[in-house]
Amino acid sequence: MDNISNSNGAVVRAGLPYDNINWYNIDGQPFGSASGFNLIVFNDANNIIDVEGPVAIGGNFYSPRGMSVGFARDSGYRDIGYSPDLVRFFAGGNVSTSGPLVVVGHVVGGSGFRVAKGSTYLIGKDGTADGLQELKYLYQANGGSQYWTPTDKGDHYVVPSYDVPRFIPASRIEANIPGFFNDAREGIEYYKNCIEALTPNGSVVDNNYEWILRGDDPVQNVFLIDVRPNGLINKGIRAEVPQGSTVIVRLKTGPNAHLQYGLYGERDKAPQTLYVFEDATNIYMEKSSDFWGSILAPQAMFHAHPTGGHVSGTAALGSFAVNAASGFEFHYFPFAGSVMCQDAAPAPVAPTPVVPAPEEQPALVCPEPAPCPEQKPCPAPEPCPTCPTCPVPEPCPTCPTCPAPEPCPVCPEPEPCPTCPACPEQKPCPEPEPCPVCPTCPTCPAPEPCPACPTPVPCPECPVCPTCPTCPVCPEQEVCPVCDCCLVEPCFIRGCICGCRCYNYHEWDVELYNRFNGVDILLYCVRIDSYGCFEFEVPYEGCYVLKVRQSENSFKTFRCKPILILKNVGVENLMVE
Repeated sequence: MDNISNSNGAVVRAGLPYDNINWYNIDGQPFGSASGFNLIVFNDANNIIDVEGPVAIGGNFYSPRGMSVGFARDSGYRDIGYSPDLVRFFAGGNVSTSGPLVVVGHVVGGSGFRVAKGSTYLIGKDGTADGLQELKYLYQANGGSQYWTPTDKGDHYVVPSYDVPRFIPASRIEANIPGFFNDAREGIEYYKNCIEALTPNGSVVDNNYEWILRGDDPVQNVFLIDVRPNGLINKGIRAEVPQGSTVIVRLKTGPNAHLQYGLYGERDKAPQTLYVFEDATNIYMEKSSDFWGSILAPQAMFHAHPTGGHVSGTAALGSFAVNAASGFEFHYFPFAGSVMCQDAAPAPVAPTPVVPAPEEQPALVCPEPAPCPEQKPCPAPEPCPTCPTCPVPEPCPTCPTCPAPEPCPVCPEPEPCPTCPACPEQKPCPEPEPCPVCPTCPTCPAPEPCPACPTPVPCPECPVCPTCPTCPVCPEQEVCPVCDCCLVEPCFIRGCICGCRCYNYHEWDVELYNRFNGVDILLYCVRIDSYGCFEFEVPYEGCYVLKVRQSENSFKTFRCKPILILKNVGVENLMVE
């Protein structure tokens, strides 16, 4: 893996400049160039309706509805703002939506591009005089009207698609979209692999309804949740770690991960929380869930819940799919933590020089004589060669005499130590001053005679105390009644349908909506045959609308009204229609 470290300056803003759509790896940031994005999908995605931050899709994107990108949920909250050059939506494959695509930023396509009329892109200004001409060139489209032009709105430009779909072709800006996603996958998988090798340094407390992650590292806390082989993630996840520290949750689920709880993580820790799905190839959100934190799963397909839910963080996924009627969203809480895959070595500490006191003369110590160099042993004399067997009758030749071994060299005498300098002459101590003469103590005068004590006065006679009245007996206290406990269970809405006012049998549709910014989003729908009960689990905060109506197959009269009994209302606001 090359180029793992890079400057954070390349991706400090939300999106990528249209003239530099390239991947950069960043030291400590697993999402690299996508750290400023809300969502990066390497293959196909569909039916996403709202993403607060930038979106990058490597494959095709399809939706029978429209899509908005870059709009904050609350006014002024995490607003990514206008930009003259940043791309906030781009895809490598075909893009097809039946509704309008509305983006705060530029839109780039690598292949076919078909969006509905009314698609609009809001582009910031850079102060140059040719901003409109540049936009006309970038968004010029074949078959478009000759009268088409961007609009100046004062603090930004608007690029409309009222005639033909408009976008910036990747070839026009020489952007290599497939190369970008190949480099992105390589960089993100590198960090995924090194995170999987991290040793957990925190503990996981498992109770009936949540996993509590406890760590005390002020920088990085790593946790492991292993739910193999069934892959059920059916409890909440909550971290108890030092404020501001990075929370890494390694999830081992097997091939299929099943999300079956309504809340994962916490809002205030979302920017520092990272969920790593190590071995899942499919992530099924089987219950509408709030996911607070970033998701690292470049190998997995994410199946969102049919009615809604959200991921609040940066998400890197293999693919994404959801029901066409779902209200699933991605909220912009970009990952701001720092991942340390290896422990950093401590910097060497420079030794502190010892400076002698100026008034003291250091004693001179003679240096130790240098040891003699190690003497190599004299080589053993070579053995005399064996005399060959002489043929009879010739005598054997005389064997040669072996040479005498060379004597070992004599070690040199050590150099004599230098003569130590004479110590300076000591001055004699001064004579002590004589002690002063003690003064003579004065003689004490004779004590005066004590005065005569007066005669004591006799005490008066004490009066007779009256008899105290008898205290009445206090009545016995009544036992206080036991107060009833609060029977309302938070986060649940329960009730029953007990027939109809007309005394006939009908089928009833009970629907629960979440009302946000004047829009009702369907959360649950159950059908009850004349008599029956229902239960919905939702977050406590929010405004909900409960609607009860006869099914279309039921016979209706003006007297038909459901007999509704609410048994538990555990939310902040509830309206019944």
